[in-house]
Amino acid sequence: MITPSMTYKEMYDHLANDLKKVEYRKVYFLPKAIKEFRKAKKFPVWKWYEYTVPSTNNKYVIFFWADNLSCVEHPKSDSFVDVFFDRQRFVVKWGASGYRHTPSSPMQLIRQIHAYTSHFLHRYNERFLKDESLSSNDIACCYLSRNDIAMPIEINDAINKNIDEYGEGAKQGFRVRDGVCFTRSDLEGEFHQDGERDKDRVYAMAIVYTTFMPEYIMTDEQRFAIEKEHWEKWTESFNDFIKEAKDGVLTLKLEP
Repeated sequence: MITPSMTYKEMYDHLANDLKKVEYRKVYFLPKAIKEFRKAKKFPVWKWYEYTVPSTNNKYVIFFWADNLSCVEHPKSDSFVDVFFDRQRFVVKWGASGYRHTPSSPMQLIRQIHAYTSHFLHRYNERFLKDESLSSNDIACCYLSRNDIAMPIEINDAINKNIDEYGEGAKQGFRVRDGVCFTRSDLEGEFHQDGERDKDRVYAMAIVYTTFMPEYIMTDEQRFAIEKEHWEKWTESFNDFIKEAKDGVLTLKLEP
C-alpha cells in the first residue's frame, strides 16, 4: 500500500507492479460496462468498479466511458488509486513523461505522481459539472475521462495576481479541456548546493492538484494570459520535438 513515507520514485515503482493485475481486471469488467452502456439513454456515460490488489492492498477504481452511441461497444478505460494520507483523500494517477530540468539540459523521462485533492474535485463539480447527485468517484471519473490531455502552463501574476504568495512549487498549472488546474509540484533527486541546476539529477516529480477554475468565469486578461502561455509552451514543445528528432534521441528511457 502507498504510504506517505515513500519517495515519489517508490510510489511510482510500487504502482507499476500492480499494472498487469489492474489491466487484467479491466478485461474482466469490460463486458459488464458495455452491457450497462447499451441501456444508456443519454451520453456521455461512464461506469466504475472498485478493485483491491490482494498482494499490495492498493484500492483502485477502474472506469469506462462512452462519449456517444458509436462508442458503446468499444468504450475507453482508465483507472486511479484511492489513497488516504492523514485522513485526506487523494485520487492518484501515475505515469512517466519527458522533462527538461533547465533550458540547456537534455530531455529525460521521469516518473510522475499526480494527486488530485478532494478540494480540487469539489471545485470541479461546483464550478463546471454542477451536479450535486454525483459521488466523489463519479466526479473523478468524469474529470479524468473528459480531461485526458493537459497542457502545462506557467501560472504567472497575470493569471493569478497572488501566485507569489504560494511559492515556486505553485507556479506550474495545466490547461485542460474544461478549464485550468492549479497545482503544487515537487521534484525528487540530487540537487547541487552550488546552485548550478545543470548538475542536478532529477528522478521523479509529484504534482498535487489543489483547485480548478473554468475559463468562462475568468477575466479577459486572465484568458489572454492563459492563451499566451499555452501557445508559448506548445511552441517550445514542438521545437523540442524537432531538435530531439534531428539528434536521433526521441526514444527516452526511464532510469532504474
